[in-house]
Amino acid sequence: MITILFLWVVRLINEGLQFASMLYTHQEQRLFYLNYNRVGTQAPTFFYIFLVIGWFVLFGRNFYEFRQISEPLKNFFEQEHTLGSYTFSISNLLTFIVIMIVTTVVSKVVSYFASDQQWNSKEERRKRKLKVGSWLLLIRITIIVLGLFLAFAAAGIPMDKITLILGALGVGVGFGLQTLVNNLVSGLIIAFEKPVNVGDVIEVGGQGGTVKSIGFRSSVISTVDGADLVLPNGDLLNSHVINWTLGGYKKRMHIVLRVAYDSDLQHIRDLLLLIMGKQVNILTSPLPVVQYNQFAASAIDIDLYFWVRSLRDASQIRSDLMQAIHQHFRQEGIVIPFPQQDIHIASGPEKEGDRED
Repeated sequence: MITILFLWVVRLINEGLQFASMLYTHQEQRLFYLNYNRVGTQAPTFFYIFLVIGWFVLFGRNFYEFRQISEPLKNFFEQEHTLGSYTFSISNLLTFIVIMIVTTVVSKVVSYFASDQQWNSKEERRKRKLKVGSWLLLIRITIIVLGLFLAFAAAGIPMDKITLILGALGVGVGFGLQTLVNNLVSGLIIAFEKPVNVGDVIEVGGQGGTVKSIGFRSSVISTVDGADLVLPNGDLLNSHVINWTLGGYKKRMHIVLRVAYDSDLQHIRDLLLLIMGKQVNILTSPLPVVQYNQFAASAIDIDLYFWVRSLRDASQIRSDLMQAIHQHFRQEGIVIPFPQQDIHIASGPEKEGDRED
């Protein structure tokens, strides 16, 4: 009877999760972020596992052999042992270990259920990561801290013992754990101040890429070459970081051109502005700028400044613009000179023998 009731409870929970998923995906504004698709498909599996274990325990209690086995085990686990001034039992130690394992699993499950696999659009996934990336880190830290205190309390460890443990940890920090603690504290500072978020495009230490994840100790940056750079949070916080997307995805681009000295500079200026104005991905506000830089050795240098609407497409937009400029210059007969030098060889004084000949 109990098994049947538990089965119905699991079915009701499963149906409730599916219904919540339907309501959640049809909301225009979501107050929090949770992947109900994963909850609905994975949560019943955990329930069924507990159901099988619970069924074996409840069914076995009806037999005498079960009590013959359970009573000695119960006495063994509850027997108290003394270590110095501290009294403990195997059950307390197991409770401590189980709570820590459950705490770790719960923190992992939170990240798993809050993953962004249900969003088809890259833009939607980016927005979700910006909103929940740092909050997930804070939630996981909170869960682990609460689980640690619950584990100490369940194990029967008094607060004065915990103080001694914290003091020992302080000594360990003073001798060899400075780097680890620095990275953990830096992770908290990053989560609160948010100088970088998941999905930001940054440059740090000469390496550039997209922030893939922000963890307790380190962060993962996906580079343009396809590699993942694992960077300790302390280095990320203490380094000079260039965040290209903290205030938006626009970027100013720069191209240097060289034209011959006999070129019509006003015509070239108007032509360049016209070419940049025809490019769809080049912003009209701020306006593109054409500036004459210097009179070089064999040409006049011209600087082009323009803004693109998408940082990720900046290189391709620059390439397309250079191709368009080259095509229009060829049509207009405008020469892009290359460095060259004229060498004049002066003849030396003639020798007497050469004059007689």
